[in-house]
Amino acid sequence: MTPIALIEALATLLWSYAALTALVWALHLRREDQGAHVPAMTELLSHLVPAMIILVVVVLVGALIGLPSVVAFIALLFPAGLAYGFHMALTDLRDTPTGRQDLPRLALSLGLAAVVITFRQLT
Repeated sequence: MTPIALIEALATLLWSYAALTALVWALHLRREDQGAHVPAMTELLSHLVPAMIILVVVVLVGALIGLPSVVAFIALLFPAGLAYGFHMALTDLRDTPTGRQDLPRLALSLGLAAVVITFRQLT
């Protein structure tokens, strides 16, 4: 497996996990009363902003020192930041967060990423 293919596979896995976690977060938020929406969104942003700041710093430092693989960092850090932000916001939104609640979503993410990667290889 080439490094580009590995980066693409990891990025696809991170994107699928971020998308499914965002969907679950939105469904949990929909069940909350209207007054909880703004604090929940603020909580989400408090997790997303530091991840995106790290992304910008890595890109700037990489461009400054001339790293040729800055694009690979972007391809992984952006979906990883989204996945982290939504995961932490979902953990804060739940009443009793446990690791067992995340396992089905992780398995579904792996399956979805495998389907997307297989589809890309066939076309």
